Amino acid sequence: MPHFYWYVPTNGDGYYLGLKKPDRKPTIDYIVKVSQTAEAAGFEGILIPTGIPFLDSWMVGSAIVHNTKSIKPLVAFRPGFISPTVAAKMAATLNEFSGNRVLVNIVTGGSAKELGQDGDFVAHDERYKRTGEFLDVILKSWNETCFDHDSKHFTVKQGTISPPIETLPQIPIYFGGSSDIAKDVAAKYADIYLQWGEPVAQVKAQLEDVKQRASAYGRKLENGVRLHVVVRETEEKAWAAAHNIISKIDQSIQSRMNHYYETTDSIAQTRMNELTKESEHFDKYGWSGIGRIRKGAGTALVGTPSQIREGLQDYVDAGIDHFILSGFPHVEEAEIFGNTVLPLFKE
Repeated sequence: MPHFYWYVPTNGDGYYLGLKKPDRKPTIDYIVKVSQTAEAAGFEGILIPTGIPFLDSWMVGSAIVHNTKSIKPLVAFRPGFISPTVAAKMAATLNEFSGNRVLVNIVTGGSAKELGQDGDFVAHDERYKRTGEFLDVILKSWNETCFDHDSKHFTVKQGTISPPIETLPQIPIYFGGSSDIAKDVAAKYADIYLQWGEPVAQVKAQLEDVKQRASAYGRKLENGVRLHVVVRETEEKAWAAAHNIISKIDQSIQSRMNHYYETTDSIAQTRMNELTKESEHFDKYGWSGIGRIRKGAGTALVGTPSQIREGLQDYVDAGIDHFILSGFPHVEEAEIFGNTVLPLFKE
């Protein structure tokens, strides 16, 4: 059975995208409610996003592990903003406190403007070179008692995690990217290579590419896809619910997002933009409408439980092991998916 994860909307939530203010604020009570609902629905993990629009992922991860029992927080964070040795200790500490539940998602970043808001002005390819060095130090921190490291972006002398962390060694590393240099970083350092929900044929082509690159390093990766889902008892109701999500877009928000799409240096975001422009529908049940107003993952599977099951199985047949899903709003949609689709996979 594939691994299923949900998503915690730390920039707000609701039935509609593209509003000036979200209907539901990302309070700690709401974040905990989404996480507990996802756990009860049967999800293995929950993605905590990173970036300017979102709350701090480490703080949210801590709140989640202290208010749940089994769900695994997949903590997204960016390399280059803190020392890799500090990041290694933060992840290892939270992992120990949670009882070995922590997963990490390394996000290099694809918006020069957003990165600049955090004081990072490193160009695209150099960011990924830095990410590789960052992950090299992370892995040394988790797997070696004392080490030296000397590279362009990081120098460490007698690095160690002290006091020792009981739950070492390695925490699973999730990583995505569609450029050549990003795929090389994934092949060398990641455990799970992530993609956004492009058509199955495109997803398969990318994972085959990364598979070949990983083989050159003597490694084998698992693969994941990030998607939204809209599940209803009939196909008509599902598509009505999908179109409802983007039925109240504020024009100023749309203009701001259009500017982001035009200025991004992310290859993955460019691919997502092209998919959104080409057609609203793809594959059997794919829909790119969310990509009009949401950066990053902009596609969804829309349909009945059996149709969603079929659409997800097509990705599984292509080589996908992990699904990071979400829906609007995240409490109600987690319950629907957990009650209607997950049992079909368990059968």
